[in-house]
Amino acid sequence: MIQNLSKLLFIFCFSIASEDKLIEGFYVDVNSKDSINLKKDENNYTLEFSNGNFVLFTSQDGTIASKNSFIDGFSTLKIINNQTFEVHDKKSNEVLGKYKLYAKPSWLLRLIQILASGALLISIFQAYLKVNKIWKRRTITEVANSISIVASLLGFAVIVPFLLNSLFISQDYLSAGKSMIGLFLALLFSLISSGYFLEENRGKSLVKLLLNALSAEKSESADLITSMVRPKGAKKIIDILHKLAAIDDDVAQEEIDLINDFAEKWRISIPELIPGKPDEVTNLVELKALVQSYLDEGPDIAVAEGLVDLINLMAEADDEVTPEEAMAVSEFTGMISHYVSMEKGGEVQMFEVSIVPQGEEQIKAVREILPELDVVDDRGGKVFKVGKYFSEDYAEAVCKKYIALGLYSGATKVKVDLS
Repeated sequence: MIQNLSKLLFIFCFSIASEDKLIEGFYVDVNSKDSINLKKDENNYTLEFSNGNFVLFTSQDGTIASKNSFIDGFSTLKIINNQTFEVHDKKSNEVLGKYKLYAKPSWLLRLIQILASGALLISIFQAYLKVNKIWKRRTITEVANSISIVASLLGFAVIVPFLLNSLFISQDYLSAGKSMIGLFLALLFSLISSGYFLEENRGKSLVKLLLNALSAEKSESADLITSMVRPKGAKKIIDILHKLAAIDDDVAQEEIDLINDFAEKWRISIPELIPGKPDEVTNLVELKALVQSYLDEGPDIAVAEGLVDLINLMAEADDEVTPEEAMAVSEFTGMISHYVSMEKGGEVQMFEVSIVPQGEEQIKAVREILPELDVVDDRGGKVFKVGKYFSEDYAEAVCKKYIALGLYSGATKVKVDLS
């Protein structure tokens, strides 16, 4: 009785063993030592090779056969036990490889596999959120113009090869599903960016809309790169050069060429400049305020120092430096040096203009002209401090303005600590 039970138990165990299912994990070929990753789904097995290729084996009529080519042809998979299997040629039954389990997937890998299996659902939800946000705005011109038609069309070039690989080579239908979602989004964004849903484009052919969108984007294709290489405050630099060219009441062709070169380089649109007498004479005080406004924006030190060379180049463009240009260049060079010194710390040399009144009548006159100034005691007398300037020429020009009014004025060299 016990003997019979032992035989039955042996037969039962043998039958279970014969129906073993392979354990998921990493297998190695006992001969070539090539490793593969085996994944299972019910009675289906996927072999993933180190080069990225996949072979899918499906159980049908008691035979586990490949659905795509294994090496040079179709093959069958024979399970020896739950940790060993062989791959046979389907026609000759020749053993192509014998594989044994050498590592089970870690908990981290299993977690990744679980997350990957839910990736399709997440992708569908993500696509819905993208479409839901933009769908009700598809008829707005600004929305259509904000989407790159080139990037949308390139989506097809990227996704289609992956879709074909997933369908016909690796048979990875999960990846194929995600590629299909990507294709749908690429199609939708291509239609929106072409202006297909805009009211003013109703009745126009899709081909014409695509060509128009591509043409419009061509002119904008370098905007991002240009904004990255364009110096900070480039528009103000062009304005400074333009006003500096007109400071001597004569704009030379060489100065216009220099302005146009930088405007074209920085992709800044400016009105056509005509050589000769300018429409508007530059006021030195206004130009100084423009330079200060540019420096207040906080340009890079290297760019600010480069502006000094640019201003000098502008003044010498027509091979003639007028007194007005020389004064402006001197003052602006000092202003920029002051800015650089403030950024780096240290001392800068400046010229302080003072008015020294000769009696009470002149004190009253100065207070009427410059009510914001206070009289101070300096060097044993009453003095009005007008201001500090960066160039001696500019300071002297300020002094001459007050001397012309009958006031005694002079410039003194001072050092200002900026640390």
